[in-house]
Amino acid sequence: MGTPTPRAGFDAADTWVCACRHIRRQAFIETVKQQQLTTIDAVRQVTAINTSCGICYETVQSLLDEINGS
Repeated sequence: MGTPTPRAGFDAADTWVCACRHIRRQAFIETVKQQQLTTIDAVRQVTAINTSCGICYETVQSLLDEINGS
């Protein structure tokens, strides 16, 4: 078997941020920037991310810090 060929339009960097809420990285980043979200509580209110199992907390917080330059 060779290396799998990605599907057309598939972006390997666009990984799940929150699988429970079906939120991918690029959509999350766009929402945070458009809504000017700076805290995880604000993100939870707008997207419901990190309100189910909680496993994405560190990923969400890390992305928030990166986006907001913290």
